[in-house]
Amino acid sequence: MKRVFRHDSTAEVGLLRGLLEHAGIACITKNEQLSGALGEIPFLECQPELWVIDDADRARAEAIIAAHYDRSAAHADWTCRACGEVNEGQFGACWSCGRPDHAD
Repeated sequence: MKRVFRHDSTAEVGLLRGLLEHAGIACITKNEQLSGALGEIPFLECQPELWVIDDADRARAEAIIAAHYDRSAAHADWTCRACGEVNEGQFGACWSCGRPDHAD
């Protein structure tokens, strides 16, 4: 078993676990419940971690995680043509008026 990811957010670890499982990579999450022990246990040992079961899946898992973050960072903010609201790049429609970002 190899650790492929660690983060403060259990939700972030869960999201990536879902991506890996969807790709057919067996994995587990460790330290999901240790946040209550923070202070008694060093903080790095309390962070949720994502581990792949089969060591041979490590490189593919790390590539999937890297691609996820590359796509997330690639979205530029955009301005709605209908109402002028600035939206974060990951949104496909304006959060204010609901118009799709590609609408004319």
